[in-house]
Amino acid sequence: MATLIDNRYGKARVRVLRVFKGPNDYHKVFDFDCRVLLRGAEFSETYLTGDNSKVVATDTMKNTVYVIAQKEEFKSLEEYGILLGKHFLATYSWVNGVEVVMRENQWRRIKTSNGKEQGHSFQRDREIHSVTVTSSRDKSPVVVSGIDDLLIMKTTQSGFEGFHRDKYTSLKETKDRIFATVVTANWTYNTLSVDYSKVFEQFKLSVFDIFAQTYSRSVQETLYLIAKDVITKVPQVEQVHLSLPNKHAFGFDFSRLNIENNQTVFQPVEEPSGLIEGTIKRSHSRL
Repeated sequence: MATLIDNRYGKARVRVLRVFKGPNDYHKVFDFDCRVLLRGAEFSETYLTGDNSKVVATDTMKNTVYVIAQKEEFKSLEEYGILLGKHFLATYSWVNGVEVVMRENQWRRIKTSNGKEQGHSFQRDREIHSVTVTSSRDKSPVVVSGIDDLLIMKTTQSGFEGFHRDKYTSLKETKDRIFATVVTANWTYNTLSVDYSKVFEQFKLSVFDIFAQTYSRSVQETLYLIAKDVITKVPQVEQVHLSLPNKHAFGFDFSRLNIENNQTVFQPVEEPSGLIEGTIKRSHSRL
């Protein structure tokens, strides 16, 4: 006996470039990859009997992504994801849930030699803005924002000392080391009244402020301080999850060449690497 216990389906890798055109050729762009998945008990029939009468074709879903992108006004992909989920729930009564997952390329305005940012010319940044919006019937949408591939490095003000040692430990303690990482993070909200773009920029500022201005005694401490700073400065953020791989760069071994190492030449090592993760939640005082 076999039982279908869960199902969802949809369209993935829908590529969208939406341009909002303002006066004097001042444009705002959203360049993103979109995935839409639908849930519903009545979809089970197509799995169990091949009855497709309730199946919304994934091609229809793809077209809807473009239609809503053109039809609706939105200031962030979080807002767009909410609108898209609302559309599917309103249009198809048998759909119980919608998950919209997006990854947005970041385009920064080009600044020319006159010092002015151009309204319609852009340069792409490395980091990715990630968004997941989960919409369910008769419930408020759940929005999760995030960032991927934010590569940062500092060449001092980081150490690692006092860690546990045993017979398998070979790592030397240090007060001064290269600290490089690729920030991957996501955060949840306690309200839908949010300026999502502003929060995204504040998250990056918290990363830069803590990373650059605080001596790091461990990657773990830096991770916690970043999340704490975000939660302190953005009251709408409820929880932050961070993943920080330690992109090692060790001092090159000059001793075999009878040359003194003056700690200015390093050898980056891709593998293996440390991986530090943590989830920090807002504390709510009890009366």
